[in-house]
Amino acid sequence: MPILQPPVPQLPASLSFAEKTAIVTGANSGLGWASIIHLAQHHISTLILAAKATKAALLADPTVRALPTQPTILVYELDLSRPSSVASFASKVLAEIPTLNIVLLNAGMGDLNWVTTPETKTEQMFQINFLSNALLAVRLLPLLRGSAQKSNSTSYLCVFLVTMLVRELARRTDAAEVTVNSVCPGMVKTNFHAKQPLWLKVPIFFVNALRSRTPEAGARALVNAVSAGPQSHGEMLADFEVWENTFLDTEQGKKMEEKVWKETLAAADSFAPGSVEEANLRD
Repeated sequence: MPILQPPVPQLPASLSFAEKTAIVTGANSGLGWASIIHLAQHHISTLILAAKATKAALLADPTVRALPTQPTILVYELDLSRPSSVASFASKVLAEIPTLNIVLLNAGMGDLNWVTTPETKTEQMFQINFLSNALLAVRLLPLLRGSAQKSNSTSYLCVFLVTMLVRELARRTDAAEVTVNSVCPGMVKTNFHAKQPLWLKVPIFFVNALRSRTPEAGARALVNAVSAGPQSHGEMLADFEVWENTFLDTEQGKKMEEKVWKETLAAADSFAPGSVEEANLRD
């Protein structure tokens, strides 16, 4: 691993999300906040923030205030540790949002402590970082498909660092309708490690100081992912390029991916009966 990370390319000045509606989770700080600023700078029409961030806070940002046209901003409550909240969020989107073009599932957390979630008693990082994001992807996929057909343009579903789920979703989704991908922004200075113990925070601080990117730079990778071409379908992007995960093509990798997919569908069936069939994900 090189000491320094390569610079992240700039987003093209011509990139435009005009007349598009995007959902961004984890938008209250770090990569999520920086991503919504980039989307606003590139003319996104409607932003749905699934976070503690407020509309007033975003409109007060000097970058957004300087824009000639500001996006419509909606803030929907979402607690990824509670499947009931995930279900309510998805139902609200499906009931109130007629067109959805981009879903950027960025929210996540890091903690070495064993903590279970209140509703399912599942380990919290697994519930928040994977299971709830998978459920959101399944619930929102039909709306993304329908919006692509209605607008005659590709929708995007980007799931942060969840390669196996993305590969299986992509196999069952037409890239011309919904491009499904994952993204790694590299090491980025955020509050992701805020709950780590002090003995771990200290080396993380020095590593961040030496080689981590700013949230603004890392978010360019996320926004690129929701505008990348069909070559990104089912892939993970790193520094705007497809990153090959050779393990997933091994026999062990294939078996693991198949197991993860079957258990994910079972969880989706349990949390939201009928959602798998509605998303046309059953083989």
